[in-house]
Amino acid sequence: MNGQDVVVYEHEMKNYEMMLTEFYDANSSNAVKLCMQEEFDKFGERDKCWVQCCYNLENSKNQYLLMFSLNIMEMIINKKWEKMTFKSQETLREAIFNHIVMKHNEYPKYMISKMIKLLVDIARNDWPLRYPNFIDHIAQLLVNPDQVLLGLSFLLLSSEEFISPKEDLLGKRKHELKVNFLKHIPKLFEILSDILKNAHKTSNSDEIYEAVTKVFSDMFTWLPFEKHLTPDLLHVLMPLGKKENATSINTLTIFNEVLSKSYTQTEDRYFILSELCLYTFRLVENIISVPEIGFVSEAYMIIIIEILSVVIRKYWNYLDNHFNNGEFLELLLQFTFRQDVLDCYYQCLDIWSSIFEALSDRPECIEKYRHLFLDLVERVTQKINTFGSINDETYDDDGQTECQIFLNKNIEIISNVAHLYPVIAVPVVDNWKVYINDYITILNSPMLLENFKDSKCMFLVPSTRTLTSLSGYYEDSMKIAITKMLNDIAIQGVATTPLYQLPVSQSTTKTLIQIQSEILTALSRWMHLLNNNKQFCMEQNREKLFSVLVTSLQDTSQPTQIHDACGVLLPTVTEPMLVHIRGYTSLLEQLLSPFLDGSITLNHLNKKTRLSVRVTSLKFLLTCPSQEEEIKVLVLMNYLKSLAPSGLNDLKMLTDVLVSSGPYKISTRRIIYRAVEPCLVEAVTHLKNDMQSESSLNPQMEKCERVITFLSEMYELLHDTMSPQFVQILMQTFVDLDMIWSASTMLTIKMLEVLSLIVKHSSKSNKEFTSVVIKLALEKLIPLVASNCYPPTVSALYNLLYCVLMFKWRYFFPASPSLSVLHPTNDNNIDNSEQFTTILEVIGYSFMTNDISIFSQNLKAIEELHMQWNLYAKEYFKHYFLSKYMTVLLNVMVNKSHTILSDEISIAIYNMASVDFEYFFSKFLPDYLKQTDNIRNDQRQFLRQKRMQPVKELPTFMINLAQLTNDIRCSKQI
Repeated sequence: MNGQDVVVYEHEMKNYEMMLTEFYDANSSNAVKLCMQEEFDKFGERDKCWVQCCYNLENSKNQYLLMFSLNIMEMIINKKWEKMTFKSQETLREAIFNHIVMKHNEYPKYMISKMIKLLVDIARNDWPLRYPNFIDHIAQLLVNPDQVLLGLSFLLLSSEEFISPKEDLLGKRKHELKVNFLKHIPKLFEILSDILKNAHKTSNSDEIYEAVTKVFSDMFTWLPFEKHLTPDLLHVLMPLGKKENATSINTLTIFNEVLSKSYTQTEDRYFILSELCLYTFRLVENIISVPEIGFVSEAYMIIIIEILSVVIRKYWNYLDNHFNNGEFLELLLQFTFRQDVLDCYYQCLDIWSSIFEALSDRPECIEKYRHLFLDLVERVTQKINTFGSINDETYDDDGQTECQIFLNKNIEIISNVAHLYPVIAVPVVDNWKVYINDYITILNSPMLLENFKDSKCMFLVPSTRTLTSLSGYYEDSMKIAITKMLNDIAIQGVATTPLYQLPVSQSTTKTLIQIQSEILTALSRWMHLLNNNKQFCMEQNREKLFSVLVTSLQDTSQPTQIHDACGVLLPTVTEPMLVHIRGYTSLLEQLLSPFLDGSITLNHLNKKTRLSVRVTSLKFLLTCPSQEEEIKVLVLMNYLKSLAPSGLNDLKMLTDVLVSSGPYKISTRRIIYRAVEPCLVEAVTHLKNDMQSESSLNPQMEKCERVITFLSEMYELLHDTMSPQFVQILMQTFVDLDMIWSASTMLTIKMLEVLSLIVKHSSKSNKEFTSVVIKLALEKLIPLVASNCYPPTVSALYNLLYCVLMFKWRYFFPASPSLSVLHPTNDNNIDNSEQFTTILEVIGYSFMTNDISIFSQNLKAIEELHMQWNLYAKEYFKHYFLSKYMTVLLNVMVNKSHTILSDEISIAIYNMASVDFEYFFSKFLPDYLKQTDNIRNDQRQFLRQKRMQPVKELPTFMINLAQLTNDIRCSKQI
């Protein structure tokens, strides 16, 4: 670069420094910025603009210009690299590397990372042929104490980018990168080990330890351990996992990878695994030896638990032999109950669950560790009793509170131990009786609430739940005694003495509500034991409980938890009364009438409880013997209207109640249809009007979606009782609403689902409807297939065609009355062949798509059609489609387009081939090879001789087919 060039570059640099400073000035106008952006874009299009960028990096201290220059370089490398001369590429590479080496202490860290990324991006495409010194650059940095962190950053990014590159690299290039990188690993590992051994001598040892272990933790996700993890390296790494910091987490991540993988255990492998197992328990000992566990971070604790889980699950035999007295389980027991973070505690419980699962067929271990498992139950029981400090107000996405999750996790462990030692169920009952008697005492003497905190009622919630989880281990007499006690307390606690309504402290009220709701919920799980108990029925206990529940549900002053528990219990109490309804009609009518006539709105109940009450009321209404059918229809009609007070905008509760109340007898479905028909007609009318109106606002689309969902669920529920006239109107409505296809994807899918249901259930003789549906589906599907476009509606369209073929088969292949029942295979006459052909063609096209869900759906569909209707054996299919389908499916296997479905594809090809094995082996396969490009004649000859031997057994056929397609693929690559 001569002096004149330097002057030009210097002037340009100063100019761009000023422009970029102004560009990022908050006071600059958008108009000014727009003009500048145009200048910046023009700069990037200039020839050899990268030379100016290199000069900027060498001489400027303006960070705006430095980042601008790096961004220009990135654009050139990613978009214009192949257009540069080799000399220019080499010059730019060396310039970037030299900037990194010379100025890494001057540039901000993010800029150095950006430059490293640029060189790795170049290497992804050019190394080793056009960038031969890439690894040498890394090694050069690693062996220099002042530049070792740079080298480690280079190596880490190389590992990430070479082994898991973006999808812009071809598979062949990905393989080349990995193979070439593996060749340098021994040398690099030797350097890394030396760095670790000598890091303590450096002033920045913590940074070096962290960076080296980070590189190792990334590499050991893909490296073969057998070759690269030596005992020497293991002993260098082990001390780094003990001190809780980022380095230790990286180190333990490496060990977790090693222990998690499966590989052949050589002598070195066995030594390493056994060392790691013992090392894991030494780490656990270190943690539990400290009085307070809070000094350990959650991240460190999580990785320890992950390793502990792997060690116990995978290396049980080694542990069982090495720790003769089960010390490893003793350590796990102490470690489990030192966890303050609930998620860590739950992960420890998961380890125990995996132990119980693994020991289910090892009676010698079950007896050997009996005392430890019983200790575990005792410790879990103590832990359960701390439930009161855990949140029981906020619900997660699954409708559970933290407290409920906590109780369920602990009780699951107790249940697991009870499965091994049923004897532990007895003390659970004894403890529960102590707690329940305390509660009964307070129920009978509410003044004792003053000393409530001193009572054992506090433990009644977890104890009752544990008792219920172990119900299978009790004698019938004990079960009935427990259930009767629960029943009596449920009645007394809600009706006679609702303690939670007395003036006590807020925390006591909360606990009393929890206790009573738990008793009600538990009773719902035990109630079936009393339904056939004569003494219980004679004492009218069921009627008393039913009255208490309904009265409580009507009482707006009751707490939500009590309402919810009553809603859970109500169905189990009512079902036997409905079975023997003549003995309970007056009571049911008296108590449920307010729900049926709408005098009680139920708005004070939550959605789930409201549904339970309404389902119970509807079941009574439909079962009640004291009403004539006409009256029942009218009452039901009014009741259903009350479930959707806002008309068509509020149909969800109506459908939920009707669906949840089933299944129904045909006579009951007729009554329901008569009652709901006006609503169905109104829904269809509104749907037509709304979809055909000029307005297409989102709220209207939402309403249409609700209406279509309602019609779909009602059709599925009542299709066999609907009048033919209404079904015809419904079908025609959906077929006519062309506007819906572009208005809303969700509406389109729902409408197609309804049409599929109608096809499935409608009269076999309705050929006109079948023809219209096929026409509609094909008109919408063919343009999408032709454009290789697969929006979500495509799946629903294909499903509609599948339903046509499956349930309207006689539309294409009418049964001939002249054919003997003994010769059903002669059923090859075809009607509507043009439509049949088009359907199979569009299905065939789907086997050439990359959309695996569509491919899988249609492959399963044609297989089911073959199973049901012998599709592949039909002369029409054999003549026009058999070879086409087999060719497409073989191509998929050769190209490995859908590897995950290889078995399913092989079975489908086998089923097609089996209709004529001789044709498949002697004609189809040779023709297929002839038509396959990029295979030499000698290769074709080899494949014919070795891979085309006639085989009729499915397992051998699949093996040979896999070998054939693999050979074809390899032959094409040679």
